[in-house]
Parts: sequence; C-alpha cells; structure tokens
Amino acid sequence: MKSSAIVLFLGTLFLTGARAQTVVTLTTSASSIDDDIILDAEGNLYGSNYNGSAIFKRSPTGEESTFTGGLNTPNGLAFAADGNLIAVDNQGNRIYRVFPDGTKEIFIAPIQGPSGILREYDSDTLIVTSYTTDKIWKIAPDSSVTEYLTHPEFNGPVGLCYDDEKNLYVANFNDRKIFKVTPDGEISLFAHPPLGQYIGFIAYANGYLYATAMNAHKIYRIDPDGNYSVWLGSTAGTADGDASSARFNQPNGIRASFTGDTLYVSDFGSKRVRMITDLNGTVATQNAERPDWQVTVAPNPARTHTRIAFVLPRAEQLRLEAIDEQGHPIGLLVPERHYSAGRHEYNWNTEGVAAGIYLLKLRSADGEIWTEKVILVE
Repeated sequence: MKSSAIVLFLGTLFLTGARAQTVVTLTTSASSIDDDIILDAEGNLYGSNYNGSAIFKRSPTGEESTFTGGLNTPNGLAFAADGNLIAVDNQGNRIYRVFPDGTKEIFIAPIQGPSGILREYDSDTLIVTSYTTDKIWKIAPDSSVTEYLTHPEFNGPVGLCYDDEKNLYVANFNDRKIFKVTPDGEISLFAHPPLGQYIGFIAYANGYLYATAMNAHKIYRIDPDGNYSVWLGSTAGTADGDASSARFNQPNGIRASFTGDTLYVSDFGSKRVRMITDLNGTVATQNAERPDWQVTVAPNPARTHTRIAFVLPRAEQLRLEAIDEQGHPIGLLVPERHYSAGRHEYNWNTEGVAAGIYLLKLRSADGEIWTEKVILVE
C-alpha cells in the first residue's frame, strides 16, 4: 500500500445540466507543448514544441521534462510497433526514431516537409503526410518509403486519424478540408468547416471526429455524416472550467484517451496542454448558476487522507466520485444518497491510490456537478 498526500491544485469548477465537459490545464511553464501530442500505455504524455527544438514529456504524476532535443520544427508523433517514439521534423525534412531514454537516430532523411504521422491500422507501417508536397506516404519498418495517396484537393495535409470502420481521415491545415479514405482507397471530401484559418490536428472518439480550429480558438465535433458544429471554445483565452466558460488559445494538437472519454488539446498560443473530461456529456448552458454547496477540501496539503466537506442550503440527492486524468473512474467514493440541509463531511483515505492528478466530482440527482481538481503525491 502506498502512502500519498493530496494537494488542492486548482480552484473549484462547476457544471450544471446533464454531464458536461470540464476543461483543465495539465502542463506548466516547465514544458512548451504547442503541436502534436500523444500518450503511451503507461499514461505518459509527449508533446512537440513546433516553435522550438524539443519534445517534452509529462508523467502521470505531473513531472515535466525535456524528452529529447536537437530538432528543427518537431511536428507529428506516433509510436512504432517496438514502442519507440517516431517524431516528424517538419522543416528539418527528417523523421527520427526516439528511444525510451530520449536518445534519437535518424529514421528517414531527407523527406520533404513531413507533418502528420500515424501507424497504419493493424500494421507496423507508418502513414506520413507531406505539408509541402501535398502527398501521403507509407513508411515500412525497414524505412523504405512509397507514395500512398495523392488528391488534387490535398492542400497542406497534416491531421490523420482512423475511425472504428478503418476509414482514414486526412485534414488539410491550409483550407480546413477533411477527406475520408475508405479501406479500399476511395477518397472523398468528408467535411469543410468554415471557421478559423487552419485546422491543426484531428482525433476520433466514440463515433465523432474532433478537429482544432486554430485561429478561431474553437474545437469542432463532426458526426459520421460529416455534419460539423462548434463543440467547445469561443474567444481566445486560457480559462479552465465548464463547457460554457472554458477558453482556448489557438488549439492545435488533439488526442483522445484510450478510454475514449477524455481529449487532450495543445494550445499553440499558450503552449499548454488542456484536458477535456466527460467527452460524451451534454454541453453546459451559458447561463448556468453555481450550486451553492460551499465545498472545501482539507487538510491541504494532507497525508494519507483528506476531508471533503460541503454545506447544503437544502436537502439534496448527491454522490461523490473520482476519476484520473485518463478518464478512468477510480471509485464511487460515496454512492448516491439523500443528504439533509446543513454540513456534511467525507474522509477520503488515499492510502494505496497512485500519485497523479484526479478530479473529484460531487454530483446531484438533477445533474448539478461541483468539480475539484486534485493531485496526489507520494
């Protein structure tokens, strides 16, 4: 059993209505991630600094470090079948293989304007977009390169992702056109969202495609028929919070968690990685009022346990739950039950809980949610 301490990391957030998205900032000035992002099986997050020369790493417990350096304009990221990170160097016209200790070697060079990269479905082959030649290549494990796709409307392709039916999607950075490539190679225009000067990257989760509208500071959600809508974001900013108030600053990279209910987004403007939870929840209303529950978490900092207290102005049906930053529930701390008006407390024993960032959610029967972001440290 591991003894941990819990420290309040961010102020209280709130959501109303049915389950809705919460946006929180994960990274700090210790890393400058503004481009593609990817997670490994252990929950480590890696991100490119396109306006720099490094790829940064953030551990599940929140430690940030430079994973590797010496690149020109690090762009797309993918993991090879052997577990090594493959990093695209866009203006350096190279693709690197980066080993777990951060050392690297040239995998492909020269290669003109590589941008996005993705492992082919059920294969060790890599798919790479070329921003400058408007082509898409396949790269075999032996580093041999073959031309895979061309199309007269490819225009600075960068973003790549697959859906559950093994359809490949390709997004133009320059004019926001998104193409669908069927398993037999048929290419068609899938969607053409109007907002923003660029589309940074795309991701797929639970039947929807998500695309970052960089200069519009918004995120699109696109259904299986290609119908798009603005899902999150409004004016430029870095505010965390519920779906009605969260702001993005040139969102660029986007990646879904393995569970499919959390998205990670890199802000090109702020060079921070944002986490969006409750991916499939409904969007909170703009005029929502905060539930007046007077929630506190103390002691803070604490060791082995912390006390969650709340004061209810009226009787409520409430439950208390916690999820980790990959969107995995770690337990229903208090099952839903009736609470009378007045003060109530719950003592959370954190022994045996792995270090990392968590979200505590106090949820009412009618959908009101009060969320606290917390971090557990050894």
